Amino acid sequence: MKLSRFFPVLLALFSVGVAGCSSNMRPGGVTVSLVEFRPTEAALLESRGTLTLRYTNENISALGFSGSRHKLYLTGKYVGQAVSSQPFGIPPLNTVTQDVTVNLENLALVRQLAAVSESQTVAYRLESVLFQTIYEEKFEIKTSADGALDLRGLTAPVK
Repeated sequence: MKLSRFFPVLLALFSVGVAGCSSNMRPGGVTVSLVEFRPTEAALLESRGTLTLRYTNENISALGFSGSRHKLYLTGKYVGQAVSSQPFGIPPLNTVTQDVTVNLENLALVRQLAAVSESQTVAYRLESVLFQTIYEEKFEIKTSADGALDLRGLTAPVK
């Protein structure tokens, strides 16, 4: 008789415990920053560059990702997007770098900023989405970074 009164309480505690465990599996604690930008192709209709990105894992466990997507903004204006299906891993409490190809959709703005800026550094914002699968669940880790980007490489002719 007494057990039947405590059963709903035990069930509720078990449910809270299970929900707490599943939320701990959600990844996080990853930052992405822009290290370098190099132009690679400049054409009338399509221009590309290479972004060197630094991923920092602030967790005590290693993380693996199946790919990523990055949107680049210069002085608050969208200039292009990079998508990578190259898998990568980050050791615990460590960093790795990766080169990704960015398709520049606003090359005129990039060149204008490089020509006008005396120091040839401009403010950037990088909005990133990292794709991860843990067991059967798919996660998207969203992060953004702000900083200064050196555009001196854009004034030299691209080969």
